[in-house]
Amino acid sequence: MTTTRDGTLPDLEDHLKRLRRVQLYMVRMDMRHPVDSPMEYLTPHLQEHILWLEAQEKNGVLFLSGANAAGEEWDGSGTAIIRAPSLEAAVAISETEPFHREGLRVNTVHGWQLNEGTVRLSFSLFTDEFSLG
Repeated sequence: MTTTRDGTLPDLEDHLKRLRRVQLYMVRMDMRHPVDSPMEYLTPHLQEHILWLEAQEKNGVLFLSGANAAGEEWDGSGTAIIRAPSLEAAVAISETEPFHREGLRVNTVHGWQLNEGTVRLSFSLFTDEFSLG
């Protein structure tokens, strides 16, 4: 859908009807306090965190996850988008995350609806490579 000359949508009601409204939950994982070396600080529980992420992915809970980083700048925080039947269930899942459980990070959960966007996946079967863009 394109905008008109004045920047408005030609049929706002039609656009709103076509939103996907896939209910997901955003888990914001913030450091409890600033640290000089986030990786060093988190390393004692990093393997457990990775295993937790892997289990959530295998169980169909984890949609997307990653560090809240801008290039090399990272304060140790992260975000995960998860699937859950309710906000309460999403909170319960987030409370099992190892960094949160150990008191290193504080997890907050917000409802998040996937409405629009573009995902491009490329798989090369010959070279066994993929890209996400």
